[in-house]
Amino acid sequence: MAKLTVTRADFFASIQDMGRRQTQHMGLAQSGVADEHSFFRANYLVGNDLATPVIEIITGLFSITTDVPVTMALTGADMSATLNKIPLSPWQSFVLMPGKLLEINNSRGNGIYGYLAVKGGLEIDLCFNSASTVEREQLGGYQGRKLAVGDELTTILDRPLCPTLSTPPDQIPQFDRPLTLRIMPGYDHDSFPDEAKQMFLSSEYTVTTRIDRTGIRLEGPPIVWGQGDILSKPVALGVVQITNDGAPVVLLKERQTTGGYPMIGVVSRLDLFKLVQAFPGTPIYFALADPLRLRSELMRFYNFWGALDS
Repeated sequence: MAKLTVTRADFFASIQDMGRRQTQHMGLAQSGVADEHSFFRANYLVGNDLATPVIEIITGLFSITTDVPVTMALTGADMSATLNKIPLSPWQSFVLMPGKLLEINNSRGNGIYGYLAVKGGLEIDLCFNSASTVEREQLGGYQGRKLAVGDELTTILDRPLCPTLSTPPDQIPQFDRPLTLRIMPGYDHDSFPDEAKQMFLSSEYTVTTRIDRTGIRLEGPPIVWGQGDILSKPVALGVVQITNDGAPVVLLKERQTTGGYPMIGVVSRLDLFKLVQAFPGTPIYFALADPLRLRSELMRFYNFWGALDS
């Protein structure tokens, strides 16, 4: 086993995995990694089971040391990481040696979430069958909170080292580009005025600074609901709610279990993995898509990673 020690944690770094399933009826957030593609790739690069918990780092400013050699991989946002002050390219595995320092600095604008996987995984107790942290519920992860300076994480090492692997350049996503989010009609889609639906699908929106693991608020032409208050109902991952001032809000992994705003659509999960990495100011567009096609694409995505994990 190895002992990892956190030496810097300025913003928000937490333990995450795929999240909690079938717990929303108890009022618990699903939680889990925001970008599943980057999460799977990080674990693949160190030879882990793809669902192994990782450290999810938001925007950077995080560093860590080890007491024995350990293989790691860093994927997701480009955060100008260094290994003992030497620049470290993301999307590849590497070895952190005792006495050396892995520093994850500020994001360069190409992504928000970074994923640090450790060979063998981290020794974290499961809570409702998941290691994922939900700080507002003081649940999961490391003592139910984000990581802090001085925290010590124990690894589960079978073989501490493995061959260095890298990701082909054409498989590394770019997060600094405009996005078109494919959506399926939401619960209330048919109740919106035709003019509002046309506005929603033809306008440019931008990511605001009001973003977290609960949701992302967008800015652009307001969408008029005009139907008055509605009863709260369950909300799914990727639901687009329209607030009272007409702003779209896309709900993410730590969304509330129910919501009382009208829901105009549901974003494709695969597109969500790109949206969460979008910096404030990124242009966003919406397009209606065939639900069966989106479901088929999602199944191919999970089948691809499942085949690599077998």
